[in-house]
Amino acid sequence: MPKKLDIDSLSSEIATIKELLAGAKSSNDIVGEMQLEHRLKKLTEKADKLKENSLNDNSASVALFFGGQPVIGSKGIAAEFAGIALEQFQSLIGKIFATNELGELGQRGKIPLRAHSELMITGLARGSFGFVLDEMSDQIQLETSQLTHIIDKTAHILRDTAAQDEAVFEALLEDLDPRSLIALKDFFSNLDTNKATIRIVEKDLDFTLDGTAIHRARTRTEATSIEEKTSEIEGILVGFLPEHRKFELRDNLGKIIYGSATKDAVDQFLKATESVIGKKCLAKTTIKTVAPLNRPSREVVRLMEFLHFGD
Repeated sequence: MPKKLDIDSLSSEIATIKELLAGAKSSNDIVGEMQLEHRLKKLTEKADKLKENSLNDNSASVALFFGGQPVIGSKGIAAEFAGIALEQFQSLIGKIFATNELGELGQRGKIPLRAHSELMITGLARGSFGFVLDEMSDQIQLETSQLTHIIDKTAHILRDTAAQDEAVFEALLEDLDPRSLIALKDFFSNLDTNKATIRIVEKDLDFTLDGTAIHRARTRTEATSIEEKTSEIEGILVGFLPEHRKFELRDNLGKIIYGSATKDAVDQFLKATESVIGKKCLAKTTIKTVAPLNRPSREVVRLMEFLHFGD
């Protein structure tokens, strides 16, 4: 379970106890004051221990709270809606994970690395009706797992897709592949059709998307298209930033091409036996054409791998 939920709950309870304690002191309720101070001490110790443990456990975890028409308070949720929504969320996680690791996905077929991105339902979240999804592991993660980063990235994508500022949505399209866009569209379409709302909590991120935000996200994703093609580009490698996965290349016609690079391309660059900046190279790239709603299309280049360095 995201530790933020437990920490926030304890913080709220501590604040309430402090108010009651202040009242007990002002009314000279000595017995009540002693009881409340004891309770406050226990809660504070529990909160401190939870915060300490949260620093040591880096397992992937996220909580999804649903509201709206499919939900009856905290009593229950429509089974068909919940099943589809959780399946669509898992599908989105899987596609973004695979894209992050491999750089590109085929237009069809099974999503690779699915076993590495699977989540399991570990509990129901208090408040409205929610599900806690954790990494498929029974071990405490001492280091932040890759899936933790992907859940964080996915949560930001969901939030930014529904942002009021359309420029925020357009900015994230540069890193989105066609199949992830489809998964994103399906997720918001299901929420919008069923007049549902969602709150997402993971790590330090906590946000709610109401009906208006969800409909806005659905409209955007349905009106946006992403097309990809693969191309080999020969030219001079002008610059490369491994830590940011960015490159700049001048092709044989003198055109400057820049964009992002995959992990494989970064590894190839770092393992080069000599400096390749300013040298010739042949690179395999994907050229993505993004056409957002009511905006002109634009091209985004991603360097998949270096085919060779030098002449």
